[in-house]
Amino acid sequence: MGRDKIRQMEQEEVLRYFDFETASFAFNEFFNKESTEDHSIALLASSFLEMALEHILRAFLPEKDKEVEKLFSINGPLSTFSGKISMCYSLGLIEKAIKDDLHLVRKIRNAFAHQLYANFERDDIVKLCQSLKWHKLVYVANPPKEATAKQLFHVGVNQVISYLSGAVSLARSAKRQIINNF
Repeated sequence: MGRDKIRQMEQEEVLRYFDFETASFAFNEFFNKESTEDHSIALLASSFLEMALEHILRAFLPEKDKEVEKLFSINGPLSTFSGKISMCYSLGLIEKAIKDDLHLVRKIRNAFAHQLYANFERDDIVKLCQSLKWHKLVYVANPPKEATAKQLFHVGVNQVISYLSGAVSLARSAKRQIINNF
């Protein structure tokens, strides 16, 4: 691999790093505001988590390869939130509890995306929020019984984001390369 190509790949990695960092700040500012609507919170959280998963995968997978790019194309297996969750888990880039919480967030997002009057007080959404478990493992405690579904969602999503932020660095340290023997 030529020096110019290596330099270009390094520059793209730096740009992705700062893109993720900038998005993190913007996400935190909006996501943690009390005035943010329930629909916005659910959709914003899932969008940011999906972006984080893509950053993990791109940090791990080979750079500038057509086959890799096809995976992320509109009809590729990594074009969906679910596909990115499954691939990160299958490659050992995220833990099972993280995978499970990400699928719960995906289900919560779908409830908000497909139902005009969805909110964090609805029984089905409350149950999904109560099922989030990574934050319980991190804090080694169950949340207070008085915690609302919206509060559980906030804490659950924020803890998953903390985990995924570290997973980007770990994925980068295990970066794959295309093997060209010919």
